[in-house]
Amino acid sequence: MKKSFLHMVLGLAISLISSHQIYSQSTTKTVALKKGEVLDILLLSQNPDTEADLKSYFQTAFPVAKLMSYQPLPGFKILEHTQGNHQPSSLILGKWSDIKTREAFLTQILKEVPDFHERRRKVWSYFGLGYFETQEDLSFKIDRDKYHVATAYWLKKEDDSAKFYEKWIKSIDTMGGEILVSLEDGTSPFGYKYDPDYLVITSWEDEGAFEAFREEVSQMKTDNIQHVNEFILE
Repeated sequence: MKKSFLHMVLGLAISLISSHQIYSQSTTKTVALKKGEVLDILLLSQNPDTEADLKSYFQTAFPVAKLMSYQPLPGFKILEHTQGNHQPSSLILGKWSDIKTREAFLTQILKEVPDFHERRRKVWSYFGLGYFETQEDLSFKIDRDKYHVATAYWLKKEDDSAKFYEKWIKSIDTMGGEILVSLEDGTSPFGYKYDPDYLVITSWEDEGAFEAFREEVSQMKTDNIQHVNEFILE
């Protein structure tokens, strides 16, 4: 039974890899999730000279995920790390049909590919993962001509921490930015820990617009912040 299953998923591998692109090349892409679907955020840094291992990983793990509803979404290269000590080179998006299926994959993949985690460690020097169940329909556009930033906050467990975040969010709108997605209450599996209280991807007309925003929010009190991680995306 196990061999026949693997033969079936390997049969899908070639077409899956040829169609799958980590980075979208189109100028504008729409990302859409229905209520109850799950959004994956993967932060990755690939080890050098691992192209063959990466191809093997795609051929084994990706078809299993695909059969369990996984769909790759547009992702980003990370151009610069402006804040924080997490320093991946890519931010990848994906989605699943529901939280039950997403979590079942973590068990099923080990039945089909027992060395799944070892394969990941061989390919990637850094692998952070958080997944988020959508509480309502979600849709946003990624325009490659604009300037994108991902910001993650770990806040102190104090009553006014939420007020800090609300003020920060309001400043984005005031300064002309657009919030593509704002995430909280995510799950980060053991061994892939990346669990900020809030993770936000914003879009700006250009670098100057974002730098003006950074200058504005630098005046805010930061007593509520435990840690912040921020990336400039391409």
